[in-house]
Amino acid sequence: MDKRKKIYLNTPTASLGRAPTVRIARMAIAWCRKHIGENPRKRTIPIACITKSYSDDTICGEYDCYTNEVYVYWNKCDNVRELISTCIHEWTHQMQPIRSKYFSYPGIYSRNPFERQARYAEMKWTPVLWKEIKGKVNKN
Repeated sequence: MDKRKKIYLNTPTASLGRAPTVRIARMAIAWCRKHIGENPRKRTIPIACITKSYSDDTICGEYDCYTNEVYVYWNKCDNVRELISTCIHEWTHQMQPIRSKYFSYPGIYSRNPFERQARYAEMKWTPVLWKEIKGKVNKN
């Protein structure tokens, strides 16, 4: 019988490989869709792209407000916690009026109220999300 090692929030994504990491990210996005919701002001449903980044940037994800797409770069996330937090962070941006108001706050990125709201959502929802999906993640 093949016993897989248990996956924890601090498990490095590099040790998991692509398939399990993408699977966890898809679960996280599904959770976000169900619990955080979709922006009713958008004409299209948000698309989640769990993909590999080939850039030298260290960003783990981004939200494109023009195409309503959430990008999560699985290979840039150091561990499962960062992967899940990135999904929550970028999904939160999907709910915000990014196109009309985000850039009204020029200056320091970390002081932008939309970034603060997304970071707060990460802190609030990461433990809740993990508690809900960890059983599925570790199912043999």
